[in-house]
Amino acid sequence: MFRKGKINRDILLLIFILSAGGMMAIGRFYDERLELLGINFSIIFSSIFTLSFFSVLFLVKSIKIDLNKILLYIFYCLIIISTLILWSIYGVTDYGLVKFFNLVLIPLPISLVIIEKFNNRDRDLMITILLGISVLLLLFTLFSFSTLSSSRTGVLGGGPIVLSRWLCFGAIVVLFHPKIKRFKFIYLILFILASLFTGSRGPIFSLFLVMILYFFFNFRKVFLRTIILLSFLISILFFTGLFDQLSQYNNVSRVFMNIGEGGFNKPNNRSYIFESSIQEIISYPLGVGSGNFVEYTEDPSFFKNKDLFYPHNLFFEILCEFGIITFLVFMIYLLQSLLSFKINLFNKRETRNMMFYTFAFLFFNSMVSGDLNDARLLFVFIPLMLVKENE
Repeated sequence: MFRKGKINRDILLLIFILSAGGMMAIGRFYDERLELLGINFSIIFSSIFTLSFFSVLFLVKSIKIDLNKILLYIFYCLIIISTLILWSIYGVTDYGLVKFFNLVLIPLPISLVIIEKFNNRDRDLMITILLGISVLLLLFTLFSFSTLSSSRTGVLGGGPIVLSRWLCFGAIVVLFHPKIKRFKFIYLILFILASLFTGSRGPIFSLFLVMILYFFFNFRKVFLRTIILLSFLISILFFTGLFDQLSQYNNVSRVFMNIGEGGFNKPNNRSYIFESSIQEIISYPLGVGSGNFVEYTEDPSFFKNKDLFYPHNLFFEILCEFGIITFLVFMIYLLQSLLSFKINLFNKRETRNMMFYTFAFLFFNSMVSGDLNDARLLFVFIPLMLVKENE
């Protein structure tokens, strides 16, 4: 028979994981867009999430200190402290305020619970919930196909970049999930095609890099199969005319713009944003505060006219807004987490391999698109990777 304490723990963690998945999907602690019949459902979700978080905290009887935990705590403490100090110097924007509180109120509590209370079963359930969100978004995307094929938009209030990231996340998890065997490649193709129609290049590019990484680590085992599969897909795309048909959609052609139309030479591309970020880091090495990147660039009007408020690179964003000290702690935390995880990288534990390649996708994606809040999946996956199998 199960002990009462064990049942209470499982129930509380189940509620927390479900509510955490909902908060990860929404991405905001309060979202005015989620109002129906005069009821704002984000308030309901946030309340359940907060109550379950504090309830789970009471389950923590003792804290085992290790280097990964210390670095995680220091990183978030520096985020909070540096933000409050820098805001007092450089000012506060609405965007910076929203971004800061969403980071502190969503990824931070989820990471704390994961690193203190999760075992491998809780980790697997969390991944299943996140995959379920990706599947739900895929269904909404398919039902909204006529809208997506004619304009860059998202579903359920989210933008096209966020939607594409969730769809590619689903593709990665489906591809490497040890329990998904049947129709794996059908699901994969659906996720990728849906992502193409969002018109967002970053997630697709990151997915491509993960495939290269997997090929590199498994060269001997997958070389022949990869050549056969690629030949088959390329033949279908070109000999059936499918590639030409897809290219007629503006969103799909936009994904391949940098290759086909010299996108890297255009003045509004990522390279200009990165150059501006480097100049700002040199001018303000200790940061300018959450959300103030665009306020202190050399050409703020260029970014504001294009509604660009962040560097589109997680490293640059941390450096610009929180300073070099916070960035160095984050880098140490990231590298230490990978070193702790490396023991399981080359073994036959398929779940651990799925975790690694999912992390790789989220990391690559954070280097080319999205802001700090959009990187919430990455912040949550780092402690998820550190959950020990034998717990």
